[in-house]
Amino acid sequence: MASAEREPVCRTGRWVSVRLQHRDVRIHGESGSESVSYAGIVITSFENGAEVGERWIPLGVDPSEADDEQLIQQLRDALIWQARRPPKAAGE
Repeated sequence: MASAEREPVCRTGRWVSVRLQHRDVRIHGESGSESVSYAGIVITSFENGAEVGERWIPLGVDPSEADDEQLIQQLRDALIWQARRPPKAAGE
C-alpha cells in the first residue's frame, strides 16, 4: 500500500483529506479493450474517524479556468464543512 493510500489516523471532530490519485478505466470496443488512467484529486471527509463522504475531481492534461474554479470550489466547500462544529447532543 502506497503512503498516500494508507489508513487515515483516527481523530475526533471533522477533518478532510486531500490527495492525488490515479484511477484506471477499462474501455471495451470493437477492436478490443483498452485501459486508460486518469489523474484526479480525492477529497475525503471524516467525522469522528468515520468516512462520511468522498469526491474525486478529474485533472485534465490542459485544465481550463472552469476546471480550476471547480477544484477551488470543492476545496472551499470541504474546508468550510471541516470548520463547522457538529451539533451538540441533547444534555451537553
